[in-house]
Amino acid sequence: MKGPTLADLIDEVEISGLNADYGPGERRRVALEVSALNFDDWLRKMVTSPNRRGEVVLAIQRPDRRTLLHTKRFYPEGVYRLPSGGVHPDEPVVSGVTRETKEETGLDVFIDRFLGTVEYEFCHGDQALFFVSYVFLVRADNDKPVVQDPDEQITGFRYVAPPEIRGVAAQLRGLPPKWADWGRFRALPHDLVADVLGA
Repeated sequence: MKGPTLADLIDEVEISGLNADYGPGERRRVALEVSALNFDDWLRKMVTSPNRRGEVVLAIQRPDRRTLLHTKRFYPEGVYRLPSGGVHPDEPVVSGVTRETKEETGLDVFIDRFLGTVEYEFCHGDQALFFVSYVFLVRADNDKPVVQDPDEQITGFRYVAPPEIRGVAAQLRGLPPKWADWGRFRALPHDLVADVLGA
């Protein structure tokens, strides 16, 4: 079964618009070797039931510049990360930012900057699967985040100072074998946020 290519997933006109309105954002391309189990699981989620053409990753900052992290019921204990959520096939990326923020946190936000994309090639043997994360810096007020969609299974939030984001990436990369592929995948947008914000 063959999935979409990056050219299928990324609308270059939309990227140009994001750069013009909120950027310019960086573009990072990375190949990640993953286990057969994870490759097959991700293939099913992204190709067999294609309900997304990528995801938004949200660096949500309140006025003191501290950035919101969340954890979920099924994550390893103590693991928090930046919120993210799928962009539907016909949905503008900017709409995905607003919708996913509201579903996961209940917060009203405005987009400050488009930080860029992380464009992935997940590899196993001679198989490849492509995906893209659109990474944004968004601003919120001091309201407390409250999950609006219980299906997200979010069980906690915390805020960190910008320099701590790099440590979050390191923690994700250091997860045990069962979570190692996921952790390496999830660490990469945190690197982008830390690098662009000078954290």
